[in-house]
Amino acid sequence: MANPYSKLELWQRVYVNRSLNMDRIKSIGFDMDHTLLMYNREAFESLAFRETLKKFILAGYPSELADLTFKPDFLIRGLLVDRERGNVLKVDGHKYVKTAFHGSKKIDRDTRHELYNGESFKAQDFLSVDTFFALSEVQLFLEIVDYMDLHPGKIDKNYREVYDDLRKFIDLSHADGSIKNVVMADPSKYICKDKHLATSIMRLLDGGKTLFLLTNSGWDYTNCMMSYILDGENEDFPSWRDYFDYTIVAAGKPAFFTGSSPFLEVMTDSGLLKSHSGNLVRHRIYQSGSANLFQKLTGFRGDEILYVGDHIFGDIMISKGKLNWRTLLVVEELEHELEQLEILKPLFNDIQKNINARESLDEDMQIIRSNLMAVKRHLHSSIRAHDAKKVHHLEKERDKYVDKLSERMPILEELDIKINELLQQKESAIHSMWGELMKVGLERSRFAYQVEGFACIYTSRVSNLRFYSPQKVFSSFHDILPHDP
Repeated sequence: MANPYSKLELWQRVYVNRSLNMDRIKSIGFDMDHTLLMYNREAFESLAFRETLKKFILAGYPSELADLTFKPDFLIRGLLVDRERGNVLKVDGHKYVKTAFHGSKKIDRDTRHELYNGESFKAQDFLSVDTFFALSEVQLFLEIVDYMDLHPGKIDKNYREVYDDLRKFIDLSHADGSIKNVVMADPSKYICKDKHLATSIMRLLDGGKTLFLLTNSGWDYTNCMMSYILDGENEDFPSWRDYFDYTIVAAGKPAFFTGSSPFLEVMTDSGLLKSHSGNLVRHRIYQSGSANLFQKLTGFRGDEILYVGDHIFGDIMISKGKLNWRTLLVVEELEHELEQLEILKPLFNDIQKNINARESLDEDMQIIRSNLMAVKRHLHSSIRAHDAKKVHHLEKERDKYVDKLSERMPILEELDIKINELLQQKESAIHSMWGELMKVGLERSRFAYQVEGFACIYTSRVSNLRFYSPQKVFSSFHDILPHDP
């Protein structure tokens, strides 16, 4: 029987790290931002960049900073930020820094090795760029790092102090409505509607799943955004609230998954809060709370719950590690990367061909080296034995093997150069500075190891679920070891 999913585009598929029987899932929870709600990233991040920059200047930073501009393709998720040195790093799954920039300037290999690879570093000492919201934040930091390097003394603070100010100004921009009020005033400019989202959610409801919304956004913003993407999309569900049995706003993730805060009920007509006790009432709006209390009040526990989010730590790692919830990670970047990787298949084949040629040549050279060392040992013995005839013969053998190695060494070096060039070509085709989200050269990235370790399944957007039955068994072939046939 043909695979029913083989006709799907690669970016439309759901990818499996560990087997998941959807029939056993009773409740499915969704994050909102960058999960159900898809942003026009360039427009939104540019807005966040500008509004935060204004607060720097109001706080007394040089007015020349107003000339800084947001570069939408400068950064990717999965990077680490060294706030002490003003550096941003791409790290593989073994904590080896493969690419690094100071501000916008690439750090050379020797410096990178001296700073980070001479001994193991603690990733927790650095800021992890886990969300799209962090991209404009980190880029602004790096722009200011460049400014500080070009204009010493104009900002009387170190890099870490600047980043601390940056976090304060971003929080203020969200608190005072500088960003979200603009978005709510014109959602069409900042939000990308997914025409298949309502159908996808309907399929889950038809499959008997209880759905809940769990977001860190406040009530006003959540209501405005969810209304924009779902209201009126299905005649049976005139309001977005009709899709979700439970809605929790301003949840305070990741603390929601580990804390013990009580739920507050949101009075939707006034926005005021009142204390709540007893069971959660379906279709009412709640704020704060905790995962343990949610489980107690709803009766859903542990692996009966599937949580869908985009934040590798705040949504996925913590809910999986602390509560044993099943997890679906939304990796929006896959939509672009998988399309590009399909185009780059001939380049991948060329890389593999050259790697195979290098391995074959390296094995050949190792045989020659072993023969050379054996000849040298016999030669030393013959010299000590004063066997001139044998010495002469062995010297000719030695020189023959030395010549063979000399002939092959330039070919090996050329193959190394060629492989590196092809890898750089592949990475640049995905992203000019950082390459693939899930790879660093031939190694998995740190982000890929986190995805592998904590996301049961992952896909590029929530609406891809419409292609799969709500009772589907997602089977994993992921646990194959390198030695398995």
